[in-house]
Amino acid sequence: MLGLGKNIKALRKDRKLTQDELGIRLGYSQRTISDWERNASEPNVEAIRKIVQLFNITVDDLFDEGDPTENA
Repeated sequence: MLGLGKNIKALRKDRKLTQDELGIRLGYSQRTISDWERNASEPNVEAIRKIVQLFNITVDDLFDEGDPTENA
């Protein structure tokens, strides 16, 4: 699952959002976003639902090892 943090970061950067801005949109702290991106922790099911809705992608896209921004 090393790709999950990388994918969250790529999606965030593609939308030109800071970690703080993404956290505000999702209802999480900047620290939590940072932890996800560094694979120090993983988003829970509710957070994953919010991420895929915000970026208009599928759960498969979020967990895929490819470039998640291609489908966003």
